[in-house]
Amino acid sequence: MRASPLVVLAAAAAAVSAQAQNYTSELEMKIDPNTVQVQVRASWCQAQTNTCTLLCDNETDKNSCAQEDLSFACTCASNSSAPGLQYYVQTMPTFICETLFEQCNIQQVSNAEGQKACMTNIKNLCGKNPPPKGPVSGDSASTTAATTATASTTSASSTTVSTSKSAGFAAPTLALPGSGAAAAAAAVGVLAYFI
Repeated sequence: MRASPLVVLAAAAAAVSAQAQNYTSELEMKIDPNTVQVQVRASWCQAQTNTCTLLCDNETDKNSCAQEDLSFACTCASNSSAPGLQYYVQTMPTFICETLFEQCNIQQVSNAEGQKACMTNIKNLCGKNPPPKGPVSGDSASTTAATTATASTTSASSTTVSTSKSAGFAAPTLALPGSGAAAAAAAVGVLAYFI
């Protein structure tokens, strides 16, 4: 007796759905370290420890990562607890999550429903927030130092960008060389608009 095409399709869809694991958090996601190149694992561990340090305001109780098995530990000294690593990119939970999504997506390459399940069950759980660029403490001196950043780019003309934290309106801080008068006129125009 032959199975009807609908039964075969239903069985295939069930098999595909079973392959797209259903997670509730990226913290429960595990990956075989051997499916990730050694150099990539090393860069993941470096990013993980850097982000842990930043999230713990440069004071950690534990901050380790083993590229052999992708195990890691991150505990802040201030309260002996782990920061929410799963919410940030550049952390081991997010690297694992994104890789599992890629693997799932490849396995479901010709199956739109399977790829949708990969998105829903894996990708949507991956961390999305960038790690802080400096300490995250509430100390005003640290906050001022962390929120005042200067970056310079080297090209035909060097441009410096700086930002600072203030309670007032922010004025433009990046002006192209030779555009001083235009920038001043634009700033006066914006100021006049608010008055």
